[in-house]
Amino acid sequence: MTRCSICYTVLSQGEPVTVCPDCQQDYHTSCWSEIGGCGSYGCKQAAVAQKPPLPVLVGAGWGDSKTCPSCGQEIGASLLVCSCRARFPWADPMTRDEYAAWTDRQRGIARSRVVLILLFIGSLIGLTAPLAGPTAGVYAWLRRRRLAETGGTYLAMGYGSAAIGGVYLVLIVLLALGQ
Repeated sequence: MTRCSICYTVLSQGEPVTVCPDCQQDYHTSCWSEIGGCGSYGCKQAAVAQKPPLPVLVGAGWGDSKTCPSCGQEIGASLLVCSCRARFPWADPMTRDEYAAWTDRQRGIARSRVVLILLFIGSLIGLTAPLAGPTAGVYAWLRRRRLAETGGTYLAMGYGSAAIGGVYLVLIVLLALGQ
């Protein structure tokens, strides 16, 4: 019972069979033809892989280049960073005003994150917690839409700081009443 070295099914009597002239492996004639030669690795009769054709590069619909809204230099249409270090949120061209609004928003988010980190640290310290915690909670609530764009981590940090500050405040009041 001989099996085809490509599809591993039994070669029945009467089926057209091709035998590799170099390695003497048996194949269905249709399997040999389909892959274009022997299926044994390293055999001189093995099929030669052909490289696929290079993809056709298509512009992004706006042409192959765009103007950097920060420095005015022509850059590739799909680039998200310019040589002037300007970064973009998407590949579509932006006007100077759109870019300025986006960068101002990103700076505001960065400032809010730093403030919340500092307030969170302050809420972990016993003496500053009753003030830093509620301040962080109010700050996070006022900037909730902006902070929601960061995945909600900093929003949760602000509300968590408020809870920690509240717990510290209750503990301080209980300690003060207990004396």
